Amino acid sequence: MNKRKIDLADEIFVINADSYIGASTRSEIDYAVSANKSVNYLVAV
Repeated sequence: MNKRKIDLADEIFVINADSYIGASTRSEIDYAVSANKSVNYLVAV
């Protein structure tokens, strides 16, 4: 479902809490990059 939402989006925004990105989120980021989507991050500590 999330990858379909990425297909519909112009970009994705990742909120990175405690400097940790799990495997599922990493997979979605990689998918977005491969689909030429812009990826932006907010690192929240």
